[in-house]
Amino acid sequence: MIFDKIENLKLYAGIIPGADKVIRFLAECAKKTPEKGRHELDGRKLFAGVQEYSPKTFDPDKLEYHRDYIDIQLLLAGAEDLYYAPLDGLDTVMPYTPEKDCGLSRIPAPEAGTKISLKPGNFVLLFPEEGHLPGVGDPAGHVIKAVVKIAVK
Repeated sequence: MIFDKIENLKLYAGIIPGADKVIRFLAECAKKTPEKGRHELDGRKLFAGVQEYSPKTFDPDKLEYHRDYIDIQLLLAGAEDLYYAPLDGLDTVMPYTPEKDCGLSRIPAPEAGTKISLKPGNFVLLFPEEGHLPGVGDPAGHVIKAVVKIAVK
């Protein structure tokens, strides 16, 4: 897991497949919020979603993980917390489903993970098998976020 500012994303180009397209897309997002929905960057290998929502309260049963994709989540507006936790020793809530590239585990309490507070311009890069619970915060708030999915297989 990497947490940093969008200006530093280029420093990680060597570990990001399709880095040029990812960096270009997210740099544009940081300047001007794109349309909500899916954005094709390179078919199933590389795509993004722009989401708009209200944060939710901490739900211990929503620690998600992926196996086929790296996530890069860039906050464009609002504020939210993301919890990160290794999956070892955690109970499974929903077994991994290849069609959704998602599984869910239970994180017993917020302090069992690492809390990362995202503000506009911050990104988090999450590798497969890294548990994360994004979108936590004040339900009265409003968030806009870009999530890039990068295939590793």
